[in-house]
Amino acid sequence: MRVSKNQVTLLGAAVAALFAANAQAQIVMASSNPTVVAVNGNLYARELSAGTQLSPGGMTVASILGIGMSTGQNRYIKITLTNATFNGAVIGTNFAVAGATSVVSFGGAAASNSVIFQLTSTAGNAINDATLFTMATGINVTSTASAATVAYEVFEFLAQAQAGTPLLYGRSASAAGFQNAVNLTSPAAQNTTATAASSYVNVSGGSAETATRARIAQLTLALPATLTTGFGLCAGTVCLANNAAATVGTIVNGAATTNTLALTGDFGAAASAASINTPNATEVASAVTATTATLPLLGGTVTGTGFTALNVRYTVNGTTALPISAYTAAFTGVANTGYTLSTLGPLTTGNIFRDGVQLESPWVTTTPLFISRFFVTQTTPATVPYTVTVRNSAGLVTGGAAGGTLAPNRQSLITLASLLPADTTAFPGPYQVTFNIAATITAVQGTYALTSPAGGVTVQRLYTLTAQ
Repeated sequence: MRVSKNQVTLLGAAVAALFAANAQAQIVMASSNPTVVAVNGNLYARELSAGTQLSPGGMTVASILGIGMSTGQNRYIKITLTNATFNGAVIGTNFAVAGATSVVSFGGAAASNSVIFQLTSTAGNAINDATLFTMATGINVTSTASAATVAYEVFEFLAQAQAGTPLLYGRSASAAGFQNAVNLTSPAAQNTTATAASSYVNVSGGSAETATRARIAQLTLALPATLTTGFGLCAGTVCLANNAAATVGTIVNGAATTNTLALTGDFGAAASAASINTPNATEVASAVTATTATLPLLGGTVTGTGFTALNVRYTVNGTTALPISAYTAAFTGVANTGYTLSTLGPLTTGNIFRDGVQLESPWVTTTPLFISRFFVTQTTPATVPYTVTVRNSAGLVTGGAAGGTLAPNRQSLITLASLLPADTTAFPGPYQVTFNIAATITAVQGTYALTSPAGGVTVQRLYTLTAQ
C-alpha cells in the first residue's frame, strides 16, 4: 500500500524546516551518493577536547528508506557514529518515516555510538520514502584526529543488524570534519651569510641585523589561510563547538608565560645563554645547547589573533666560526579550558650560509727532507682574503699562520711549514689543512705538492667541499 500524499507533504515540510535552522547540523544521504554532506558549520577546530558536544542545536540525518515495506512488515534501521557518540539517550521518536512506527530495539544509550530501530510499516512504504533521524542534543566528538561520520543501514532481522550483515541498503556521510584552527607558519625564510672575509665569525646580507646578530626566524601564529573544501563554514574559518567562528585567543591562553618556541640549529657561537631572543630583548632563551634553544613567550605575546612576524634573533660571540646551518622552530602552546594543543612544527625558518669556497687537503706530511706546499690560484681582479685551519689526529693545531691574502689573477704559494708552529712537538703530524677563501668556486682552485729529497714531485688537487 502506498503512502498518502498528505503524509509525504508533511514529512517534506518537516525536512525543509530542519534544513532552514542554522543552529542544526544537517546530513543528507542521497541515494546516488553515499557521502553527500550538507551541514551548517560542520568544519570544527581540531583543538577541541575529546568529549566536546558538537552541533548543540541538534543533528539531523536525512535519507531514503532504501527498501520497500508492506503493511505490518518490520525492518531494522541501524544508525552508527564513527569517532563520535550520542550526547543523550536515543528514543523511538528520534527516527521517523511516514506510514511507519519506530521503537528502539537495541543500543542508543547516552555516550554510545550505535542504535537499532525496529520500524513497522502501518500503511506500506516505498523505497524512496524519506526518513529522518534527529538528535536534538547533537553528538560528542571522540577524537578530532579524523572526521566523525554517520552510517545509515537497513537489515531484515535484529540479529542481522547486530551482526552488520547481510545489508539490505546502506549509506554514510560526514557528520563533522576537523582542521587546525591555530597554525604556525614562516612567511619568509631568514637567510644570512657568514663571511669568509671575517673568517666566518661575522654575518652580513639577508636578514642580518648587525655583524654579530642574525635573524633566524620570522613566525606567524594565526588561523588557517585555507580551509578544507566541501564543508559549511563559520564566517570563513573553522567552527568552535557552539558553531561560532574560531579565534586564536579562544583556543590559546595568551596570558600564559609557558608558551614556548623550541629552536634547533647550530648555536655553538652563541655569545651567551641570552643570545637567542626577540627584538624587544625581554624574551630570551631559557636554555641553550650547541644545537637547541628554548624561548619562552611572555604573557601577551600570543594575542587573540595570534602573532604576526615574530622575529627571533641570534647574537654570536664574534670569535667562533659559524658553520652552515639550517634553523627550525616549533610552538608549544598552553590551551584554554575545553581545548588541547599539539606542538605546531617544527618548520624550517632560516639558514646561515657561508660565502666563498672551502678547500680541503688530504693528510700531508712534514717528514724531514720532504717539502709540502700548497698552490692556490684565484682569477678575480681583486685581492682575496683567506683563513686557514690546521688539524692533526688530536684536533686543532695552533701557532702557525691563520690566514692571509691571495694576489689578484695569479697563483699563490703557501708552505705547510708557514702554517705550523716553529716547534711541532705538541702537535705532531700528519696534518689536514682547510682553506676558507672569500671568492666563488669558479674563481678558485688549489693543489698540494709534495717534493721528495730526490726532486720528485707528487701533485694532488685540493677537495672543494662547500661553496655558496
